[in-house]
Amino acid sequence: MELNSLKNLIEILKSQVVHYTEMRDVLSDEHKAITGWDNQAMLELNKKKEQLSKKEALLEEARNTILLRLKEELHLEEATILDIIESCPDGSERDCLTELRDSLLILVSEISQITVSLKILYSTNLKIISEIKAKMGFIPSNKYGMEKSTVSLPTSLIITG
Repeated sequence: MELNSLKNLIEILKSQVVHYTEMRDVLSDEHKAITGWDNQAMLELNKKKEQLSKKEALLEEARNTILLRLKEELHLEEATILDIIESCPDGSERDCLTELRDSLLILVSEISQITVSLKILYSTNLKIISEIKAKMGFIPSNKYGMEKSTVSLPTSLIITG
């Protein structure tokens, strides 16, 4: 087994743990900003999320490249971290890979929970805003002041008289 590829995978996974930890923290801050209606914080957090998204794509590409290299070197059918862990001899690399995999699984789960919570908050806030606008007499942008049920197309009987 190529020890360099394994060390590279460990370094990428460590970077991903740091990255996903930062992402979790940004999403938690976004949750606080939404509940506090802090528009300035939300704008700043959107910029951070955009940067994190770009970095995530780079880390994922590097990880996939190393996994494919290890798949060939180890003659594996699948290029997953679990398969690589199982093919590693017992040792510090195996323990490190297992620990990093577990950390990533926990972080992804936490991010998923926060994301669902954010979706609910955004949806609720949009409904509140729509209800307030409706009570104030604002017309929804897609209705042009008319209900669709009251608008009828001319029939041939009306046109011909």
